[in-house]
Amino acid sequence: MKSVIVGRFALVAAICTLGACARAGTPADNGAASASAANSAWVNNGASACEKYLTPDVLAAILPNPAGLTQRIDGQSCHTGAIYISLIVADIDVFRQEVPRIVGTHPFAGVGDGAYWNAAGTSVAAVKGHTRGCHVSMIGAATKIQDEALAQKLGDICNKLFALP
Repeated sequence: MKSVIVGRFALVAAICTLGACARAGTPADNGAASASAANSAWVNNGASACEKYLTPDVLAAILPNPAGLTQRIDGQSCHTGAIYISLIVADIDVFRQEVPRIVGTHPFAGVGDGAYWNAAGTSVAAVKGHTRGCHVSMIGAATKIQDEALAQKLGDICNKLFALP
């Protein structure tokens, strides 16, 4: 389990390293303190996202054996053992610049302001505006659906999260 968590954090760190994380909170930002507080409040939705959005119906549509309790990993992430959700502060302008440089990505529409799924078809990264980033991934699980269909299901979860205040 520890290696899975470490791997998930490495993936989120890679997204940030590639430039998708916003540079909010610098001294030059007007209203940075209130924006930072709002961003933190939204990012904290990730801890309970699995409980709220990985319902039995959603899991049954994706997984052949959808058993698994939801668990919080930290203040911004959760998992079911097979599906992981993590929210970060991210910027759409930077995301759009970096996606073409990431090997194996397939951009697709309808999720946030920009999204891609990876070549293995088991991960979606999406960004909404200049503050919201969502990553939903499958780890070590067989799925009923693949590629674009799976990406859309995982992306739907991001859209629900993006709609939160």
